[in-house]
Amino acid sequence: MSNENWIAHAYPLQQLTIKLQGTRHSDKAAIVAQLETVLARLKAGDTSGQDHDDDFGYAFEYVQAVPGPSFFDAPAGFE
Repeated sequence: MSNENWIAHAYPLQQLTIKLQGTRHSDKAAIVAQLETVLARLKAGDTSGQDHDDDFGYAFEYVQAVPGPSFFDAPAGFE
């Protein structure tokens, strides 16, 4: 499929941006717990949100229709 055909097929894009942050003392389980909280909020219908104390927390935003650009710089399989 040519690039123009693919764009016509795929766009507008749906995009979900999630930022998770911990301190150097945070363990992986604490970061994963934040991701699970974001997942629960998305399932509950939230499209954006945040909870943090400056150095530990999360922020997320879901946008149903974005005209572009894609988050990804290259086609799949190429770097």
